Amino acid sequence: MVPKVEFKVKPLEKYLDVMYYILNSKGSSRNWSKGIFREYPSLKRKLVGIKNYNERNKITHEYFKKQEIIRESDLIKKRKQFQNSWDKINNKALKALSEVTEIKWPKKDKIITAYTTLNPICPRWIKQRTFDLFYKFNMKKMKAVSLHEFLHFIYFEKWKSVFPKTNEREFDGPYLVWELSEMVPPIILSDERIQKIIRHKPPVYKEYVRLKIKNKPLLNHLQKFYDNKKDFEEFLKQSWKFVKKYEKEIKSI
Repeated sequence: MVPKVEFKVKPLEKYLDVMYYILNSKGSSRNWSKGIFREYPSLKRKLVGIKNYNERNKITHEYFKKQEIIRESDLIKKRKQFQNSWDKINNKALKALSEVTEIKWPKKDKIITAYTTLNPICPRWIKQRTFDLFYKFNMKKMKAVSLHEFLHFIYFEKWKSVFPKTNEREFDGPYLVWELSEMVPPIILSDERIQKIIRHKPPVYKEYVRLKIKNKPLLNHLQKFYDNKKDFEEFLKQSWKFVKKYEKEIKSI
């Protein structure tokens, strides 16, 4: 079984809560609001000096409601382009992910939904098997981000088979299980079996790229585990053991 990916336009009201959360979060090492303000500088100007949570959300709602009306045709057009472009590689790409992670796609993944939105930050929902895509992405960026999210879905299926006692809430931040799941995509997706289908540089948080453990980049350690693995299960076990050992350093970034 190979999943079918359906691209849809998500109504603003369905993801406003995510926007509110991002724009009001404080103290996080990953300030995702910068990505939103970079795309919508006029929103940033409107929110300057506004500290009341409800007032900020009211301004945000009114702003994006206008954007949704203005960009409606762009959202619809891009959804169609995304669908047509992805359909050409769907089977090959998702079969390759199954091959690389050494686990079959479960029956529950018959349909995976990718939503086109105004949000430049692209969250995913593991249980619902959905994720968001920014409507301004070109086809190459759309494929890279989509592949990253598809990997998360099947990666955690493999994870559950190797570490069955893991509570699924750990698949999201701020847990270390989630941290590792965001470190490994540039390694896994650089596998030639993936690259020959979608030649790209897999995205990864810059914090992981910069972090050094024992005077070597963190990702170099994980890459070595991947290159020398007996199988994918061994890669997961070695990587998990490593990040647990250096959890303090990882959590300090």
